[in-house]
Amino acid sequence: MTDKPKRSDELTDREREMLKPYLSDVDANVFALGNLNPEVIGGALARYSRAPTGLKETIAREFLNPDGSPNDVKGSQMIDRVVNKYGDESVAELAVAPLCMEEISNLMTKVIEDCRIGGSPIEESTRYVLYDVKKNGRWRYVCPDNIKQSGLGKAFVDNMDFLFETYAAMVGPMQDLFRKRLTAEAFEIEVERDGKVQKAGRSSLKNDNEIKAHRIAYSFTIRSAACDVLRCILPACTQANVGLVGNGRFYSGLITKLLSHDLGEAHELAVSIRKALNTQIPTFIKRAGRNDYLADNHHAMRKLCQELFAFIQIETSAEVELLEDSHEDQRINLLSNMIFPYVRHSSCQIREIVKALPEERKKQIFATYIGTRQSKRDRAGRALEYGYPIQFDILAGFAEYRDLQRHRMLTQQRQDLGIDLGYSVPEEIEEIGMGSKVQECFERTESLHRDLKRAGMEQEAQYATLFNHFIRWNVGMNLRELGHLVELRTQKSGHPKYRRTAQMMARHYLKRHPEMEPVLQFVDYNDYDGGITRADQEARTARKSLASNLFDDQDD
Repeated sequence: MTDKPKRSDELTDREREMLKPYLSDVDANVFALGNLNPEVIGGALARYSRAPTGLKETIAREFLNPDGSPNDVKGSQMIDRVVNKYGDESVAELAVAPLCMEEISNLMTKVIEDCRIGGSPIEESTRYVLYDVKKNGRWRYVCPDNIKQSGLGKAFVDNMDFLFETYAAMVGPMQDLFRKRLTAEAFEIEVERDGKVQKAGRSSLKNDNEIKAHRIAYSFTIRSAACDVLRCILPACTQANVGLVGNGRFYSGLITKLLSHDLGEAHELAVSIRKALNTQIPTFIKRAGRNDYLADNHHAMRKLCQELFAFIQIETSAEVELLEDSHEDQRINLLSNMIFPYVRHSSCQIREIVKALPEERKKQIFATYIGTRQSKRDRAGRALEYGYPIQFDILAGFAEYRDLQRHRMLTQQRQDLGIDLGYSVPEEIEEIGMGSKVQECFERTESLHRDLKRAGMEQEAQYATLFNHFIRWNVGMNLRELGHLVELRTQKSGHPKYRRTAQMMARHYLKRHPEMEPVLQFVDYNDYDGGITRADQEARTARKSLASNLFDDQDD
């Protein structure tokens, strides 16, 4: 019996032929894998830590059948043994799968995107997509089953229909308003002339492609400006489509989180996700399931915090607060961080209240938050990540939170959506004569929200909040992440409201640490008039479209 070859360059001719459909280059030391089940890829990669040979030999000799086809069973067996029996969770990161979730609520998109590590989401943007057309005869919103089946089902549907009808009625007038602020004649795109990039208005365009590029760029600029304003009355139950690429460990955690959540929509989504991923990476998500520890802890903390804060009035706070920390207050701040997601009060107010509590109450908060752990997989929440050098409390619209939440190199906790913290209405609403109608949208929605809470649907009431209702969240980060966040989120094409939030974060920090200005050097503090923030970016996009002769006609 001959010894098997040990090195990649000793692959047999037969093995090389078998591998060609699955490797970008059989002869290279750096190569991509394709045409293989994710579980085969994960299983083969898992062998790297123990196999004396490279991946090519491993795949050819352990994961391909004699006829060259992938041995999917072998891949699944390897993953099952390493991940589910030995508990090596890092191996669950070796397989990825793309997943699409359509027509879920915007509230649920935040639950999904709150899982920071191992998944990369992209969602339908209310800044670019209009919600003025019905789909299959109904407006695009989610009505949860328990609300639908309650005595408030009709009121919920009537309210949401009113919101979307109002939204649709404002689309034309709002776009007309922005067309007056920036006319098609005044709008310019970038073009290349004689090897140089220059701006060109409609009257100086030279051919059909330039005319088309100008029309598409202008149309998208006006539409996105209108969307930025109109989304103020979209409810949290507005449907969205989410694309996601994640690894097995991420998906296992996501399914567990959704099954442990209070909302029925989360449970239904978890079942659908498992069904879809069972066609791709079934072994990687085999262990995912409801975690009673997580669910019980949330319920216990919510009950305790309601008991402690039910009769404490919410004090007025700034939009952005840079929190002060001192060594002697670290325990108080940690306990306050544990309470934060379950109340509406600011961190500063929570800290003062906790500081005045008797010692027994402080111990109770800690014990309730940690709960009764049964294994190392029962992990307490993000409050234990307290201690970042830079920490902010932020008060802004849910719309702005949706954009700023996507920064994952930090720790954030948000409070539930509600109506207690107020809301804002863009000035353009009054300009098109819809101020009283939009005011009615907020009043009707807040009445519904209160009715849902009185009916015992505390968590479901979040669906009946609007994008411009304020939400409070806190973030902890290091200086590098702060620089990234505020430089990115203050650029001109950003939404005016979240640009303002990021600008205030930068100003507050530099007031305390002026020597760090070089780290925040490219923060844009300008206040751009007219609310048309994407004109410059679309002008550049038009030039790229002309260069490639590829146009996104959906933006027209």
